[in-house]
Amino acid sequence: MDVEDIDPHLCTHLVYTFFGLHQNGSIAVLDPWLDLEDNWGRANVRKFNELKKANPTMKTLAAVGGYNEGSETFSKVASDTDLRQRFAISARDFCVRHGFDGIDIGWEYPGQRGGDPAADKSNFVLLLAHVKQIFAAAGLMLTAALAASQNQAEISYDIPGLSQHLDFINLMTYNYNGGWDVVTGHNAPLFAGPADVTDFQQILNVHHSVMYWIRQGAPENKINLGIAFYGRTFTLSKVDKFGLRAAVKGPGIHGAYTQEEGFLAYYEICPYFSNEKWIRYWNKNQKIPFGVIGDQWIGYDDIESIGHKCNFTKQHNLAGLMAWSIEKDDFRGNCGSTKFPLLRALFDCIFTS
Repeated sequence: MDVEDIDPHLCTHLVYTFFGLHQNGSIAVLDPWLDLEDNWGRANVRKFNELKKANPTMKTLAAVGGYNEGSETFSKVASDTDLRQRFAISARDFCVRHGFDGIDIGWEYPGQRGGDPAADKSNFVLLLAHVKQIFAAAGLMLTAALAASQNQAEISYDIPGLSQHLDFINLMTYNYNGGWDVVTGHNAPLFAGPADVTDFQQILNVHHSVMYWIRQGAPENKINLGIAFYGRTFTLSKVDKFGLRAAVKGPGIHGAYTQEEGFLAYYEICPYFSNEKWIRYWNKNQKIPFGVIGDQWIGYDDIESIGHKCNFTKQHNLAGLMAWSIEKDDFRGNCGSTKFPLLRALFDCIFTS
């Protein structure tokens, strides 16, 4: 997807992912040719922020980190007062220079993946406090993409502490099950279901995660509920055993474009809908579909499940919905007459229903 494909009228905030973090605390441009216009680059950062000309009320943020960044550098920067201050100033200057309205921190995850389990939780709050102080004076936003499930959050986050400094808490309420498992399971079920028989299985759902964060002190009006514009897939051990918690051989086959086993973008899933061998099943307990074609099992979100999650968001007075990520939607409308069908479903539910 090109920047020009984005419809700026379907979002209140757009996040450009990802920028990195140097050991000295400064922001790193990971792909200068793609991001910048120096040396005949693609200038995607400039084009991205120019989308605000079409929708002046929309805000743009620069995401720093992400899964590939890991935790080691964040852990080092967060542990040192001078490096925290340098990061805050570098992030402010980066936003001002390129026209962003703030940053979204994607530290995945404090105390894990190379981080310091003993110190990262408290140091993350100190890092956010430094950034917030600098950003408030400059009129910039500070948000973070945060692991949703209780088992992750207990390790990584001082939830009351970080909630003080963040404008939005972007909960990554997906990746609850996937090709790393030995049985099928939904990527992002709204609720627990009858097949969730262990204590651990019963926490792997959106409802449990959101309620946990609220109980721990996260303000409802700061929480954005994450919606996955992709599915997690499996290869079934037996094609006639395809329900939830069915045995699998491993992850599903990779998509033609995303090229990752166990993962399909929505635009790779929706062409199956017109295949006569495709069967969609609706899980009434967990309010989410899964599809089966041959030995491939695909758990994903669609317009119907997004409607349930949107209603859940309203019922619990959450701030809104966050999508990961819009280039995985059917952005060209190849599966129907509408471009960005999932993103439009989010927008329509929040603003028109």
